[in-house]
Amino acid sequence: MGREIDNIVEILNFYKTLGFNELPQGFIQSLFGQNCVSASPLHYNESSKNVKSLMEILNEEIKKCKKCPLSNSRKNPVCGEGNINAKLMFVGEAPGVDEDLQGRPFVGEAGKLLTSLIEKMGFKREDVYITNTVKCHPPMNRDPFESEISTCFDYLKREIEIISPQVIISLGKVATYTLMGMNGKLKDLHISKLRGKVFPYNQIPVIPTFHPAYLLRNKKDKWLTWEDAQEALRRLR
Repeated sequence: MGREIDNIVEILNFYKTLGFNELPQGFIQSLFGQNCVSASPLHYNESSKNVKSLMEILNEEIKKCKKCPLSNSRKNPVCGEGNINAKLMFVGEAPGVDEDLQGRPFVGEAGKLLTSLIEKMGFKREDVYITNTVKCHPPMNRDPFESEISTCFDYLKREIEIISPQVIISLGKVATYTLMGMNGKLKDLHISKLRGKVFPYNQIPVIPTFHPAYLLRNKKDKWLTWEDAQEALRRLR
């Protein structure tokens, strides 16, 4: 309990250094395991759930989704993929052009870099689970709108419930502030202000790091991402 309190104090002090005078919306919920964004709660019975079946149902919902205008411009919705019993989960921002064409997450140049990181950590890509905050490609590779993030969050929340990973690595600012329930609060914060800390999402450690697309443009920060990956490895049981 003492360590948990120390962790909470550290996180609160971190928010203070970022200029917050009050806790961001959703912080308490994410800290103690409640929903960060209003959505219908799902509770799975661990002794009886069929993980594969639950994921298949979820993916079918994603493929048929028409909840926001992105469904009109996308070529393919992009579901998560990988080991549904994974201990390690990666959450990115949104599909890019290559992902939209192939209907798979992280298959372009950024995907190659992510795969390289995964292998450097001692895993194969199929050992982990990879998904995005938003499941459809935003036109012109723009950042997802907050309305799109909120609409898609229920899918991400359910993915995390089904996978039940030991550790989540959030790739970039969008994934990080979504998991922390702080839409709008972190618009002007660079991921460099967030990485190096560990945040809770439903009591799962979330380790923020740079998005692979950013690292393609800023190779000097790769070593910081490797530091974050090592922190994730230390937390895996």
